[in-house]
Amino acid sequence: MPDAHPRTMVNLPGRDRRRRVLKDEVLAASANHAISNDTDDEGTAAPRYSEAAGVEHHPQITDFIPRRYRTIATVVLAGGAVTVALTAFEFFVLPLSTMQGLRNAGTLGVSGAGGFASWISAVLLLIASITCAITYSIRRHRIDDFRGRYRVWRGATLACLMMSAISVTGLHHFIAAGMTHLTGWSALRDGAVWWFVLPGMPMGWIGIRALFDARDCRLATAFLVAALVSYSIAAASFLGMAPMANAPVRAIVVGASILMGHWLLLAGVISYARYVILDAQGLIPVRKRSAAKIADAVETEEELERLTRPTPAIQGEGKPAASSRSSRPTLQPAKTGADENHWVDGSRPERRRYESDGDDDDEVSGSDRKLSKADRKRMRRLKSDGRAA
Repeated sequence: MPDAHPRTMVNLPGRDRRRRVLKDEVLAASANHAISNDTDDEGTAAPRYSEAAGVEHHPQITDFIPRRYRTIATVVLAGGAVTVALTAFEFFVLPLSTMQGLRNAGTLGVSGAGGFASWISAVLLLIASITCAITYSIRRHRIDDFRGRYRVWRGATLACLMMSAISVTGLHHFIAAGMTHLTGWSALRDGAVWWFVLPGMPMGWIGIRALFDARDCRLATAFLVAALVSYSIAAASFLGMAPMANAPVRAIVVGASILMGHWLLLAGVISYARYVILDAQGLIPVRKRSAAKIADAVETEEELERLTRPTPAIQGEGKPAASSRSSRPTLQPAKTGADENHWVDGSRPERRRYESDGDDDDEVSGSDRKLSKADRKRMRRLKSDGRAA
């Protein structure tokens, strides 16, 4: 990928370090390859690959994520074309094929179980699962994600993988039939309450959390919302909440909505993976956060600082410092004004006794007694010690 224009680069903390580490790993791999080639003079085996086999000459896994908007638009348009083609085939051609006695014609429709549409859905969801795994591998390194919202993409990987298996095997119908047989209770159509509750609710919760995490990318948010709307239309049509002319039309609407929802889900996941990769590379300009978000971030940092602050040392016989502080006598306000010639307790400072007359003090202030030679030496020594202090 060519280097972006300098004006589009945004320097954020940690991003330059990641790029340097990545470049160092690539250069280290190249150096090891060159060293292995130079050791041939000592009698070791000759290298089996040329320098073109190095990792720096091959695309990484993130390079397969499309960067251009027209690629994502092509995915959505291809999905719409395939969905419309299969829907038209089932609506117009399938009745004629059934009249002619063709048994396998139903597998080419949009609602045929285990048919062409099911295999397309399985492939789309498998690609979406791999894309979610790539998003998780990069998204977890974001330094301002204090609450660990990146973990939702690990659940999204498993959810897309399970949906891929369900689209081919029809596992949700087996779950509904098994729970209906065990409990003897069935609700909604064909026991749909069981696969709405058991696999449906966890997947729905994962989808909502992923949608909230991807709200920074408007394109991904739009595609994910459209996918949820498409799935909701399919569920409402399946449960008979939407007025339909007959059962075949209802089946076509359900199948077409599910298939288009898979295409939109893949487009949304790819869009957010593209956003995360470009954001990690510093190619996405940082938006100004609102005052509420800044306050939330400050509060979170203060909470982390409070939790990581070291506890005070234990004093005495196992009693904390707080208790020792509480046992100290409290200071009382002074009854008289402060005097610079007296201490707080009312006594007179010692240095005032010998600072009044300089180096040749002969008497103590406030006393008529003459000082001896030894007393003067002692006072000079105390005076010099006080100056040194």
